[in-house]
Amino acid sequence: MRKRIQLSLLTIAIITIIAMTFDVETLYLLINKRRMQQDSWLELVVFIIVSMGVVALCVIAASRLSKRLVKPVEDMVEHIDDPIFVPEYEELIPIMNRIRTQHADILAAAKIKQDFSASVSHELKTPLTAISGYAELLEEGMVEPDKKEHFYKEIRENSERLLGIINDIISLSELDSEKEIEFEKLDLYDLTKECMETLGMVARKANVSLNFEGEHCLVYGNRENLREVIYNLVQNAIKYNKEGGHVWVNVYSEMTSVLVVKDDGIGIPPEEQERVFERFYRVDKSRSKATGGTGLGLSIVKHILALHNAKVILTSVPNEGTEIKVVF
Repeated sequence: MRKRIQLSLLTIAIITIIAMTFDVETLYLLINKRRMQQDSWLELVVFIIVSMGVVALCVIAASRLSKRLVKPVEDMVEHIDDPIFVPEYEELIPIMNRIRTQHADILAAAKIKQDFSASVSHELKTPLTAISGYAELLEEGMVEPDKKEHFYKEIRENSERLLGIINDIISLSELDSEKEIEFEKLDLYDLTKECMETLGMVARKANVSLNFEGEHCLVYGNRENLREVIYNLVQNAIKYNKEGGHVWVNVYSEMTSVLVVKDDGIGIPPEEQERVFERFYRVDKSRSKATGGTGLGLSIVKHILALHNAKVILTSVPNEGTEIKVVF
């Protein structure tokens, strides 16, 4: 394509140079002749006509050459969604592949945004409907005194679920905004230990044994974001566990800092493992509703780890347990 453009430009340049040379020399001869002979008007008219013809020829040639050069690009744009279309110029193939990739990414992002909006509407509507329904029954006096406590409990639990969804959405919005995040050197062991002290109560309440061990190792990251990663991973290990189950949390250095959260809970089926990091995706929807899960925790984890250039590895066997390994 480059050679064709160069050839076309060279052709236009040659035609223009010839036209300019012809015009200058002819005009010079005609002016001199006119000084010697007053009856040279015919030659002057011929000169003007020829000059206009040369200019018109240049314009036509440039127009046709331009259309010929642009046509392959227009064809490429027109057939951008056709996977079997091959551009006329081989130099356009990498460009077309790049545009196709970006086009596919844009469509995928638009679909994710649409699905997210629909999921948010549904997730917010469910607890709001429950709260409104229970409150209306209480207001109308249609609840027996011995059942009021149950209704109050349902309103509180649905309110907490609604608040959890809103907080997770706010966290995702802040991460998506690409706002500059402050990074610092942190001791991953100390940060995880702080989280374990708080999560110990959650584990005892769920009758799950929480075990923590490791060694001091440094990471470069944002304290609040990494704390949220630890909370989400350990909370999930506790929530989706069995009665009397175990959760093991380990921090160690293996060339780089590593965080491992392992449990012997319900596990994740192989066909579901690739989707658990999607927004609002739940493996066990009934279990998530019972435990107050929003379906956003692991998507937040994935987003934060991407900002920290960390790799997450999930290994799970149904009814045997799950291990999530984070490599910084």
